[in-house]
Amino acid sequence: MSAVPIGKKEGYVPKWKKKSTLADEAAKMSSQEKGLSGAVPITFQQGKGDDAKLVETSAMPGQPLKLVASQAGQFINYGCGKGECGTCESLCNGKYLRPCVDTVPSDLPLDPATGQYEPMVIQVKATKAKVVSSGKFFSFKSFILGFWNNLLGMFGFVRDRRKARKNWQERVENEDAVKRLAAEKKMKRLASMGASA
Repeated sequence: MSAVPIGKKEGYVPKWKKKSTLADEAAKMSSQEKGLSGAVPITFQQGKGDDAKLVETSAMPGQPLKLVASQAGQFINYGCGKGECGTCESLCNGKYLRPCVDTVPSDLPLDPATGQYEPMVIQVKATKAKVVSSGKFFSFKSFILGFWNNLLGMFGFVRDRRKARKNWQERVENEDAVKRLAAEKKMKRLASMGASA
């Protein structure tokens, strides 16, 4: 019998890799083809240098930058949403702005040569996925600290044993006194019922 390879064949490409997604198709389209209206060209830049991710769109003067970013598919990390915390602060043409509350300026000058608005480049802070690992289940440090914790607990038990025994004896004496008083009251009640009958 010859061995039949199980798994991937050479040159095989899965069907799902051949097909393009809606995001892939939308990335190739211009902002006018996407249906975004506006006269002000805006470029969102995330990252620096050659690794920078650029997202181009267009907006109308006075339109909130938060809406422009969401239309373009640009993620911006917002904190308070009121412009107070500075989490979303971005650099735009040399000035800092807060996209959660700021709008596209309505007093932008037109380029005399083309008659169009000059493009706005908004440098957005890069977002990083924070992956927190819980680490190894046991480490040498956790073993030592656990031993130390148990040692302190045992020392506390030995130290407080006399106080605990004294407390226990007081509780037993109080319970015995309550039983004795209850028995005395019962005897008096029975004696008074017997005398009256």
